Amino acid sequence: MENKKKILAINASPHKNGDTAFLLKTALEKLEKKGFETELIYLQGALDSAKTPFCMCCSSPCNKSCYKDTELEEVLQKMEQADGIIFGSPVYFGSMTAQLKCLFDKTRSARARKAFVGKLGCVFTCGGSLFGGQEATVRAIQDAMLVDGFTIIGPSSKGFGAGHMGVCAKHPASEDTNAHTRIDLICERFAEEVK
Repeated sequence: MENKKKILAINASPHKNGDTAFLLKTALEKLEKKGFETELIYLQGALDSAKTPFCMCCSSPCNKSCYKDTELEEVLQKMEQADGIIFGSPVYFGSMTAQLKCLFDKTRSARARKAFVGKLGCVFTCGGSLFGGQEATVRAIQDAMLVDGFTIIGPSSKGFGAGHMGVCAKHPASEDTNAHTRIDLICERFAEEVK
């Protein structure tokens, strides 16, 4: 029996069931129908398990002492094992949430091992208004992804054409039909790229 490819979605919102969760769950349902194994992670819970939720650069190279044997270590391991990752964050002051920034800062050990080099990833975000900082947030997350070595995909597909930077929604995400179309395109792109 063939192993299913896995897509991990990380909800970096402080709200477990808000707009970001809605977007990620929508994508994961579509990806499951395409034959992927999926998992949604609520990041705040994992960060709460660590000695400190943010990086204090207590060792160089990173020895993982602040999150060893915690839920956060499990999340980082799942990120390494996944075939693709969707990072989801609401717009906070024109950028990603502190929760997601903390996660990227905690990837120092994985980065040193080049664990994410070439791994596919994309970004979902939601703002309070149509021009609520979504693209700035997508770019900030993509910058962090590039530092870790991710290969970034956007809502483009060989079957449907080129798209935009990421999935950018406005509140309420459940009513943003443009964002729903972008989710469809991201799912198509994962299906094309993850063999």
